[in-house]
Amino acid sequence: MIAEYYIIINELAGSGHGKQVWETIKPILEQRQIHFEYRISEYAGHTIRLAAEYVKTIQRRPNITPVILVVGGDGTLNEALNGIMQVPQQDPIPIAYIPGGSGNDFARGLGMATDPEIALAQVLNNMRPRTLNVGYYHETLKNEHRYFVNNVGLGFDAQIVDDTNRSKQKGRLGRWSYLSNMLTAYSQQEGFPLTVHVNRKRDYYRHAFLCTVSNIPYFGGGVKILPQANLHDDKLELIVVEEPHWWTIVWLFLLLLLGGRHLNSRFVHHYRNADLHLGVNSVEIGQMDGQIIGNRNYDLYFSTHPYPFWIDTSIHDHH
Repeated sequence: MIAEYYIIINELAGSGHGKQVWETIKPILEQRQIHFEYRISEYAGHTIRLAAEYVKTIQRRPNITPVILVVGGDGTLNEALNGIMQVPQQDPIPIAYIPGGSGNDFARGLGMATDPEIALAQVLNNMRPRTLNVGYYHETLKNEHRYFVNNVGLGFDAQIVDDTNRSKQKGRLGRWSYLSNMLTAYSQQEGFPLTVHVNRKRDYYRHAFLCTVSNIPYFGGGVKILPQANLHDDKLELIVVEEPHWWTIVWLFLLLLLGGRHLNSRFVHHYRNADLHLGVNSVEIGQMDGQIIGNRNYDLYFSTHPYPFWIDTSIHDHH
């Protein structure tokens, strides 16, 4: 099976890291005489359009597998996935990915290499599509349907994302810049009413502070908030943290760094299910895969959706 690559590059991802990654891998593709076309994503939302256009125009041929290869950050991958899903497909075109962002939580969650040459080898030496379960939500108040690769967060983590996207530290996103943005976000975020429906159980939190639905263990560039979450099963994980004192936030963060002990705290509530339903009856900031989705009320139905990817994470060198 010969693969042909239809590439979308976000050169601005990771404060220009996407451009460096593309400049590293393009000569390798040319040298190895790989069949590829490429488009540069030039503005927010452009990747959605480019991905949809690829799906509509790619000609299917016997014994050739077309692959849409995304070079950029988690937000670029999110846009590509949503663009692809806009076009009905009988035989879905697999997605490949080379991380070039600042956080790269999807690559980390999947066990992908972050070195561009090794990540490229994990794509080029792959032999078959591998199904992963991506996240999906329907927000009924705006009748909005979206797919996500990492997580959707309301409240505190979305506030951190907003502060981080605004701050100039995005190029150096890591645990400590995340902690400083955390403290800023803490002063901005208030508790909000949250209703969680799981199966036939209904839980109400009067002062929820953080609410994140995740498909991978990480958020915020390597913070392991939900250690059991993975892309291979049809389950999503939800973490709810009730409004704590500032010292509790610091304590929870330290427990987080120690590897998952934060889930045992009495302020933390953890759910794992194939379907989740969340209601927020106050105006709150929300984020999806590191992009702000608005300041509003929410009525969110979550599930997962299988989609083929073209990545072999068992490869660990670039030959």
